[in-house]
Amino acid sequence: MSIWKHTFRGVLILANLIVGVGFLCCAYSPLVSPVTHPVFACAGLFFPFFLLAMLGFVVVWLFHCRKLACLPLAFLLLGGGAVLTYTPFKDGEDEADGEVMKFLTYNVMHMQGDTEEEGYPLRRYIQESDADMVCLQEYLWDEQKTKKVFPMYPYRRLLKASNGNGMACLSRFPILSVKQISYVSGNNASFLLKLKMKEDTLSLVCNHLESNKLDAHDKEVYEGLLKSPEEQNVKSDSKYLLHKLADAVAIRGPQADSVAQVISRQSGKYLLVCGDFNDSPISYAHHTIGKGLIDAYREAGWGPGFSYNRNFLYFRIDHLFVNKGFRVLKCRVDNSISASDHYPLWCLVEKL
Repeated sequence: MSIWKHTFRGVLILANLIVGVGFLCCAYSPLVSPVTHPVFACAGLFFPFFLLAMLGFVVVWLFHCRKLACLPLAFLLLGGGAVLTYTPFKDGEDEADGEVMKFLTYNVMHMQGDTEEEGYPLRRYIQESDADMVCLQEYLWDEQKTKKVFPMYPYRRLLKASNGNGMACLSRFPILSVKQISYVSGNNASFLLKLKMKEDTLSLVCNHLESNKLDAHDKEVYEGLLKSPEEQNVKSDSKYLLHKLADAVAIRGPQADSVAQVISRQSGKYLLVCGDFNDSPISYAHHTIGKGLIDAYREAGWGPGFSYNRNFLYFRIDHLFVNKGFRVLKCRVDNSISASDHYPLWCLVEKL
C-alpha cells in the first residue's frame, strides 16, 4: 500500500475516532448535571448529527476497508441505548386482552390556530381523538368555554401557575385531587392529579417545563445559520444560541429533579407522566423524569417523531411515560394537524 493510501486511511481513522467520541458525549450527556455543566448538558441536541456521521463512516469503511467498519459499529453499539430512545422503529400492537385506554398530550399554542376560517381544527382534533385523558399545554380557555366545547369530557381541571401559561386536563374519569409540584419557574408548571379509574386510582403528572425562550430574533439567527453558514457567523451566532439554550437547560434540571421526586413517592399501581418537556429524548430532563418508567414512544413509536415543527427546529420535545401497570400498544406523533407549533402525541395502552 502506498504512503498516500496509508495517510488517507490514518486520517479517516482519526476522524472516525473524533466523531465517535463526540457521538458518545452526546449519547451520555443526559447523565451530566445541567446546573454544573449547562453547555455540555446541551450536547444531546447534536445527537442526530453525530448519529448520521457515524452511519456515514459505516458506509465509507464498507467501501474502503470492510474490517474497519467495526470501528463506527462499536461506537454505535456503545451508544445504542440513546439511538433506540431517539429513533425507535416499532409498529406497535393493536390486539390486547385487557382494557385499552388512550392518552393524549398536546401543546395547543394558546389555541391561536383554532379559527373559524380554518374550521376549528384544534377543537375538532381533540373532540374526535377518542382519548380517555387529554393533557393540554398553553391552554387559556376558561371553564365555561371548555365545558361547552368539550362535553365528551365530563371531568375537567384547568391548571395554571400563579404567573404562567395555562394547562388543562380533560378526562372521562373523575378527578379526585390536583396539586402543583413546587419548583422555580418563570411561567411554567407541573401538576400531580389523582383520578379514579373504576376501582383503581391513577396518578397523572402533567408537565410544561421551562421553555428555551428563543424569541423572534433568536429564530432569525438560527435560520440565518442554516441559509448562509459563513465561518464568522457560525462562530458568533452558534455561541450565542448555545449559551441561551444552556441557560434554559440549567433551569429545567432542578425542575426535572422536583418532578422525579414526586414520581418516586407514588405508590399506586397506575402512573402516567406526560407533557411538553421543551427538551429532546437525549436530555437530562427526559432521563431524570423517565427513570424507572416506560417511554411510550420508545416502546411503540416509529422514527424520530418530531413534535415541534416550526422555524426549522425539529425535535421531539413532547413525551409520555407510563409505569408497569400499563402495556404500551402503540404511540405516535400525529403530524396530520399543523394548527399549533407542536404536533399531538398519543398512545394506546393496555391496563394490566
